[in-house]
Amino acid sequence: MALFPMFIELSGKNVLIVGGGAVALRKCERLRPYGAELTAVAGRFLPAFISAPGVKLLFRPFEDADVEGRDLVIAATDERALNSRVAALCRERGIPVNVVDCPEECGFVFPALTLRGRLSAGFCTGGASPTAAAHFNREFAESLPEGVEEILDFMAEVRPRVIEAVPDQRRRARIFAFLFNACLDAGGEPDEETLLSIVPELGGDGA
Repeated sequence: MALFPMFIELSGKNVLIVGGGAVALRKCERLRPYGAELTAVAGRFLPAFISAPGVKLLFRPFEDADVEGRDLVIAATDERALNSRVAALCRERGIPVNVVDCPEECGFVFPALTLRGRLSAGFCTGGASPTAAAHFNREFAESLPEGVEEILDFMAEVRPRVIEAVPDQRRRARIFAFLFNACLDAGGEPDEETLLSIVPELGGDGA
């Protein structure tokens, strides 16, 4: 069965990574851009892990109490029994857990990710083929237009202004579609003349 895609806020969340090897490091690198507060626990860490910015490292074996108070846990060791133990502890406490070597024990999975500014997209095959997920993610990333980061920043900035200036919901929907297409044509934020031609109501708010 396909997994339901759900996006969550990770900024400031307390995330534990159990493991200090290459797999644990990859999970850490994928989480770091989303603003999580990362802690990793392991008896040994790869040198690249030690130099990773913004990660608190606990140089010791995992203890059951390490999962307490966590918002998210990643079991990423090369010990099957330890990963399973971490998963069981998290299930008992209702903590979402990802187990790198056993999809059946996962409460969530890591999709193949594309992050471009405000745009975050993930591809998942439910464990059937990570290779296929990576392929589709790569195809998607290559199809994105230039300036997507600037486009989304502009849309985020102009959205509340349009909502305030245009009370009719159907017209607002058309305006947002026109604005987005104008952004695509411009490869970024449209000029003031184009903006006001689409939303003349913004002419009086100092735009």
